[in-house]
Amino acid sequence: MAEANKTTNNNQSASNEEIKSAENQTTGEGVKPENETKVSGATTLPTPEQLESEINAVVSKLVELMGIKAMVRTKINEDGSYYTNIRSRGADGLLIGRRGMIIMSIQAMINQIFRHRYPTLTIDIFADVSGYRRRRENFLKKKALAVAKIVLETNREMALDILTEREFKIVEKELSQLGTVRIYGVGSGSKRTAVIAPLS
Repeated sequence: MAEANKTTNNNQSASNEEIKSAENQTTGEGVKPENETKVSGATTLPTPEQLESEINAVVSKLVELMGIKAMVRTKINEDGSYYTNIRSRGADGLLIGRRGMIIMSIQAMINQIFRHRYPTLTIDIFADVSGYRRRRENFLKKKALAVAKIVLETNREMALDILTEREFKIVEKELSQLGTVRIYGVGSGSKRTAVIAPLS
């Protein structure tokens, strides 16, 4: 009987170890990043170029797990942030989602992965699909300037669009160069309706 109990306990212990190992693989716990090594007790963090390659690999794997064939290209921006662009074979719409919700969720996931992996680094990753978000940002800048012109001519405020926090900041920066209008948000949450009004 004692031997049977010992065997049962050993099996339970092995089972617990397997569960813990599976959880670690999912969350990244206990898994040492490819470019992070220990030297004389100190952690050597990846260079920007190594991090660029690592982001590219993670995004490629994520898209693959979604069952989508795509090419991923990641580059470092002038401000030190990272731009990763996904080009798929007929699945761009699926990756973008309604009002860009899917690609923004992918971006949030990627940023969380690297914040968890390198907690001492400040890493900002912008995810895009075939340049969709870049084109939208350029469109919003032009639209904001056109609306600002009407606002100045009529001296009445006008609603622009429902914007994400990032889009709001981009439009706000663009309009600040005019020095004649202001922008404020209506609503709460991650998306608000942007309103352009005369400065005075």
